[in-house]
Amino acid sequence: MSKPSSPSRPGVAADTHARALRVGRVALGLVTLLLLGLLARVYQLQAAPPAAVAALIDGQIGTRKLEARRGAITDRRHRALATTRVAHLLFVDPDIVKDPNTFSERIGYPLGYEPANIERAMAKRRGSRYIVIDPHMSDERWKKYRQLPPLRGLATHPVLIRDYPQGHVAGQLVGFVGNDNQGLDGLERALDQRLTPDPGQHAFVYDRGRRRLWLANKQYRLQADAAPVRLSIDLNLQAIAEDEVAAAVAQFGAQSGQGVVMDPYTGEILALANVPLFNPADFRKLKSDPAIADAQRNRAATDIFEPGSIFKPLVWAAAVEAGLADPDELIDCTEEGHWKPTRGPRLRDSDPHGVLSWADVLKFSSNIGMAKVAERMGKPMLHAVVQSYGFGTPTQSGLPGEVGGLLRPLDKWSWTDLSRVPMGHGVSVTGIQIARAFSALANGGVLINPTIHYRDGVTSRDARGLLDMHANITARVLSPRVARLTCQVLGRSVGEPDGTGRHARSDLYTIFGKTGTAQLPKKDGRGYQAGHYVSSFVAAAPLHQPRLVVAVIVHDPDKKKGYYGGTVSGPASKRILERGLRYLGVEPDVAEPDTPELAAAPVH
Repeated sequence: MSKPSSPSRPGVAADTHARALRVGRVALGLVTLLLLGLLARVYQLQAAPPAAVAALIDGQIGTRKLEARRGAITDRRHRALATTRVAHLLFVDPDIVKDPNTFSERIGYPLGYEPANIERAMAKRRGSRYIVIDPHMSDERWKKYRQLPPLRGLATHPVLIRDYPQGHVAGQLVGFVGNDNQGLDGLERALDQRLTPDPGQHAFVYDRGRRRLWLANKQYRLQADAAPVRLSIDLNLQAIAEDEVAAAVAQFGAQSGQGVVMDPYTGEILALANVPLFNPADFRKLKSDPAIADAQRNRAATDIFEPGSIFKPLVWAAAVEAGLADPDELIDCTEEGHWKPTRGPRLRDSDPHGVLSWADVLKFSSNIGMAKVAERMGKPMLHAVVQSYGFGTPTQSGLPGEVGGLLRPLDKWSWTDLSRVPMGHGVSVTGIQIARAFSALANGGVLINPTIHYRDGVTSRDARGLLDMHANITARVLSPRVARLTCQVLGRSVGEPDGTGRHARSDLYTIFGKTGTAQLPKKDGRGYQAGHYVSSFVAAAPLHQPRLVVAVIVHDPDKKKGYYGGTVSGPASKRILERGLRYLGVEPDVAEPDTPELAAAPVH
């Protein structure tokens, strides 16, 4: 009898393999579910951890600020006046420095630091692992550092710092920031909110060994750089103005000087020169160097002065506008150089004149002639005229620290003011204010708010259309014909050999302007300082289509070298106009001021 047959071995093996696959799949599924659950739990702990876990995690989170760039300050052609760049901070970790003495010498001598200072800094902050040696290394030191062999305990990291690439050019206007990049002076301070960027941050969760585990998403915020601010200033015109004002201050041994260049139609301030010059990069020396502290001030907006005779064209034009005087009217200015008003102290002219036409009263700058016509105006009208040009209030130009000057209320005026104000005494102004008032003469009688900010899309080519559309017009102070007539008389003052402004006569352009010489008041406000003056000149060109208005004010020139406004400030104004107009591409205008047209000009 035969034995029953047994199952074949290949069949058994296949069965076993299938069972193994099923077990493997189940195990893999379990592992997958376990991993998914673990990942879900991790996500839950990160996204919405229990209070106890959250408290533990918070203690293990380290945040770091994401630096953003402060907004740049540029001129009208996008050239940088203030910008932010990357520098490098040098620091040391004393915990891993074996020999501080040797260490300080190996740093100090090659990089130009005093080793003793490095040792003191390390000793002063014992226990700290982060001691700053240099908050922002110069480019030269950074290059030398990169050439040094590695030194344990010494390292750098990049930082953003404020940079002023133009040096002293427009330094007082731009101002400066502190070590924390917060604006401290000038436009840096006035526009701090606009220039301050939105810093971001990121945060990591660390383990006990301070190793990063993951990014804390809820505490991550992307940084945003601040937008640049575009000024009305033109860097080339600014450099020209600073150059010429500095030359005048040096030539006449003066204490200080200011220069303002404006577009008479748009009101844009194209240059704002202040001498002594100031480099914003020197702000750390302000406390230790009085000269730098004195140069820091933006005098054209913050310092007031009695304008003297540069005030006369405004009163002269107002009298013509009101019909109280005619350009051809003859006025007796003889009086042997002295005249006693109806009420008030005696007046005199520096150069005695005979009988002058009202036009020649302005050309020769006669105090007596101006005072005689001012009596016809009376105090209320004269006060209203001065006020109509914005004197006594800031111009709202956007310049930080701008003051409004000094114009006393009408009820505080004495009879002396009636004869003194027409010749620029008894009232105090800023350089910006006087340039603005003169711009009203140059543009046809419209008072425009000056601005330090670029006015996009606005040009001075079409004067009539521009003035019609401008939203920054304050008021019309003169009719176009009277404004034009006044400019023609001032053209004679400069263009004719016997005019008070003859030192500003140009061989390139027909310049019109007015001189001013006023004594400096005493510090207590009682009377004037003998032999101390403010010498000024305000001008514009070309006569028939003015493109630029320039005001130059020189404070306290050496009397022995010259102190009359025409002598001290007139030539500087002329050179600024000549260089500025040629830079702007304005064709030279060699025609003489049109004297016959002056007599025939209709007046309303």
